[in-house]
Amino acid sequence: MSKIFGYELRRLLWNKLFFGVLLVILGYGWLTLTGSVIQGVANTAPFSPWSFGYYLSQTMPLICLGELFFLAFFSLKEERLLQPLTQATPVKERPYMVLRYGAVLTAIAILCLCVVALAIAFYVSLFGWMNYGELILPALLTLIPPVLFCLGAGLVLSRLHPVLLYALMAAVLLLSLLPLPSVVSFSLGSFFSQFPLTLSTLDPAFHIPCWLAASKIFLAILGLFLTILAIGMRKEKVEFLKAHNVSGKKGTEQI
Repeated sequence: MSKIFGYELRRLLWNKLFFGVLLVILGYGWLTLTGSVIQGVANTAPFSPWSFGYYLSQTMPLICLGELFFLAFFSLKEERLLQPLTQATPVKERPYMVLRYGAVLTAIAILCLCVVALAIAFYVSLFGWMNYGELILPALLTLIPPVLFCLGAGLVLSRLHPVLLYALMAAVLLLSLLPLPSVVSFSLGSFFSQFPLTLSTLDPAFHIPCWLAASKIFLAILGLFLTILAIGMRKEKVEFLKAHNVSGKKGTEQI
C-alpha cells in the first residue's frame, strides 16, 4: 500500500502542474508580504497573527485552485486509459481511492508548508522574529476548512461531470472576491483586516470568535462528509460496471 501511495504522490509532485501552481502561489504570496503585510494589517505588526492570517487568506484561494487542478489531473484522458490496469490490481477499490486522495492532500500540505515557510523566512530576514507558535492557530483556521471542503466538493462534482470541477474553481474565486460576511465568506481576508479594529486595544492578542470557529468547523465537517460520500459513489459505480461487464474505456469514472 505504501508503494501505491508513493507512486501516486510522485505523479502529482514531479510534473509541470505542481511546479507551476507552486510558483504562482509563492509569487503572489511574496507580492502580498511585500505589499500590504509589511505595513501591518489593521494596525497590527507585520508578523502578528492577524497579519499572518491575512497573508494566508490571500493565498488560500490559489491553494484551493491548485487542489482542484490536482483532482482534474486524474480526469485526463491518459489517466482514464490507465484505470482498467488499476482495477485489475489485487488492491480493493476503496483503499486505492483513499490512497489517491491522500496523495492529493499530501501535495496540498506541501504547498501550504511552502507558503508558511515563505512568510517565516520573510519575518526572520527582516525582523529577526522567532515566535512561530502564534502562527499555528490562524494557519489552521485559514487553510484546513477550505482545503477539506474543496476536496469533498471536487470529488462529488467530478462524479457527475469533470467539467464541474472548473465551475467549482470559478465559484472559489468568486466567493473569495465578494465582500461577504466573515461567517459565510470563503476567504477570511475581511476578518483579519477588520475585526482587530473593532477591539478596544491596539495590536490585540489573537482570538477566534465562537461564531467564526463554528462556521469553519462546519465547513471542515461538510468537506469530510462529501469526501466519504464520493468514495461511496465510486464504489457503487465500479460494482455496477463489473456487474454489467462494461468495458473500462467506456465506463470508467473520473478520479
